[in-house]
Amino acid sequence: MKTRTHLITIITLLLFVAGAMPALANEMRAAYVYTLSDFTGPIPYNWVNIFADTTKRETYIVNTADRSVQIFNESGMETYRFGDNGGLGSIMAVTATATGDIYLLSRSSDAYRVTRCNFRGEPLTKLVPQDLPPEFTAGFSPDSLLSRKDRLYLVDRNAMKVAVTDLNGTFVAGYDFAAILGLDEKARRDSGIVGFNLDRQGNFLFTIPVHFSAYVVSPDKKVRVFGSRGSAPGKFNVISGIAADDNGNIYVADMLRCVVMVFDKELNFRNEFGFRGLGPGNLIAPMELAVNSDRVYVAQTRSRGVSVYRMFTN
Repeated sequence: MKTRTHLITIITLLLFVAGAMPALANEMRAAYVYTLSDFTGPIPYNWVNIFADTTKRETYIVNTADRSVQIFNESGMETYRFGDNGGLGSIMAVTATATGDIYLLSRSSDAYRVTRCNFRGEPLTKLVPQDLPPEFTAGFSPDSLLSRKDRLYLVDRNAMKVAVTDLNGTFVAGYDFAAILGLDEKARRDSGIVGFNLDRQGNFLFTIPVHFSAYVVSPDKKVRVFGSRGSAPGKFNVISGIAADDNGNIYVADMLRCVVMVFDKELNFRNEFGFRGLGPGNLIAPMELAVNSDRVYVAQTRSRGVSVYRMFTN
């Protein structure tokens, strides 16, 4: 009897202490706020390319179904679209610079092209990449386009290469991530990058699903790697999109687990959100990610569109 009474006392004390303790400081949480929409309601996208313009607080979506670029305001409503007449080719990616210009990566026949447009998507000039070294000409086929400050980043995720140019297309630097990671040719062919992005400091963020790993590579080629295989919170299964916020937190999408995981700038797991389901805040096979201030944009399949979450800390 004394032993049982003593045990109850200990449990009661532990519960009291746990209840008296505050919630963990700075715990990252996500609240679903809306799905990107037009005047008819949520748009049933599948795995679209997303670009977040942090200067104008707008979101750009490349809709490969009709070859258009759609622009959304901070409330998630479509305000403008262009490119659906086919005159800009098959648009694959879009980015915008601080000058207000829009740059498009498109494909026509077997060649890629970069077009500088004004804020309404009207073509101004076609950029012809100049001074590219041989490893960024033959066989180099970019499928993503990003910008930071006065630089453009042409990304070939299959080849695991990035060519950096100025805003006029002149080559500045090149990165062969397979070589940086020490992969041989077979490993390069069997790997391939899926999610790719840049953080505010110009570090490269990317995921390699077959490695069950995400990578942060600095402009001077210093590598940090994180993640491990598993189905528990914070573990990687089939990872895809990656992005970072202004505070250095990194977001990684997992298609199979149907979550978006949050890691701090030291690469420690903080939390995850989404989870498989058909509810408004749930996710089905999340792929591409973008971050704009405290908003995280998540593209998914099954015509679920782009879900938007607001991040906050307790």
